[in-house]
This record gives sequence, structure tokens and C-alpha cells, in this order.
Amino acid sequence: MSFPHYLDRLRAICDAHGHTLNLEPGAPESQLKAVESELGFPIAADLRQAWLRANGAERDVPVFMRPGYLTAYDFLKLEAAMTKRAGMAGRAPRYAGYDEPEPRDERIREGWFHEGWLPFASFGGATLLLMVDHSPSEAGTAGQIIAFTHDPDQITWVAPSFEALLVASIAEIEADPEEFLGEY
Repeated sequence: MSFPHYLDRLRAICDAHGHTLNLEPGAPESQLKAVESELGFPIAADLRQAWLRANGAERDVPVFMRPGYLTAYDFLKLEAAMTKRAGMAGRAPRYAGYDEPEPRDERIREGWFHEGWLPFASFGGATLLLMVDHSPSEAGTAGQIIAFTHDPDQITWVAPSFEALLVASIAEIEADPEEFLGEY
């Protein structure tokens, strides 16, 4: 599923419930190139296209749902994604020797930060993050989606790609739009 198609379906849900999907204008190509230069690698093509289409959403405007969870995630602006990434890098030393409550999926490298991890969605500040993984383990796939969850702190595998996340996310949203939109 392409990001524009995902947004069309998401807008239809928002419209049907009297909500507005407030997305920021797309990031300029020059900004994406500058971020890629800073990262030292190209951003996964499908996520890159998403940021070109919309440079995140207004704060507290959900755009994604993680499959199997009731949490709606905000789409981060590119600048905020880099800030969250820097925050993870800064916190990583505190996790030295930490044992996760469950064994980590073999598709994800050990450790609490890798240069190839790039957040793109969050909930609750940085308590929950969705990230594209550009540095997976040998069993993983570059571009897979992983999550950081605080309390209990763990890194988990979510989807094989951003496109696969979109398919699963819209299925979750269409199954329970009230939960996604906070209409309890």
C-alpha cells in the first residue's frame, strides 16, 4: 500500500467521524538529503516518500496504529525524528546489561541503539516509538519496522517494511476507528 492510498483511507475514516487529519506540508528534498547525509545512509524508500508527502502531523494527531495494540501513534516531523533518535543514543548507555522481559526477536540486533534506527512515529513523547531499522541482524531485513516500548523497556519487531505496517495499521484503524480517534 502506498502512503497516499493509506492517507486517502485514513482521511475517509477521519471525515466519517468528524475529525480532520492535519498533516504538515511535505519535507523538501533538500532536507531529506541533508538528513541522509547526517545519517550516513539513505532512508528506506517508502518512508522517504511518506516524508516527502507529509512532514509529520500536528501534535496529538494520530496517523498510525501498531498491529495488535490499541495505541495510536503520531507521525513525527523529520526534525523530531532526528531529535528522538539522538535521545535514544543518549539513553542507550543506561541500558548496558539490562535484560528485557522477553527474549528479543532474532531479526533485531542486540543493544539499545544502533545508528541505523530511525524513529518516525511516537506516543507519549518517547515512551513508545516506531522505527525503521536500517541495521537489522543477519536474520532481519533492512527497512523492517521495530518498536521501542517503555515500561517494561524492550525493543520488538513489528512489520517487515513500512508498506506492510501501513496495511496492518489501516486494518486496525478500520476495525476500531473510535479507539484510534480517542472516542471512547
